[in-house]
Amino acid sequence: MKKLGYVLVVIGVIALLDACHIGGRHTVIVENANGKERRIEYRGHVFFTADSSGISRISPNGEVKYKNDDFEITAESDYNGHITYRFNDGEKKKELNSDEKVSLAKAVRDMMRVGHNNK
Repeated sequence: MKKLGYVLVVIGVIALLDACHIGGRHTVIVENANGKERRIEYRGHVFFTADSSGISRISPNGEVKYKNDDFEITAESDYNGHITYRFNDGEKKKELNSDEKVSLAKAVRDMMRVGHNNK
């Protein structure tokens, strides 16, 4: 009878831990080579545009962080799916200027090159 109680407690803990991550996941890709570091981290699901130049959608409350040496982009989605961007720890913004769009496109293509493809 005690074993059944332990099994139920373990099942309950597993269910509780799984419920804390509803609708998303956390993945980190890190590469270090020749003194350079690339880090891609995302929570939830991130979808790129068809032309691989931007982010079309991020699951609600999800985010993607891209860092390549001294360059960093963070894109976050709110509960309604609206995306905000932050470049190099600057201000959050919803609209990007032309230079930021070019930087985002380079980052997206780099993320796709290392295996992050509409995940």
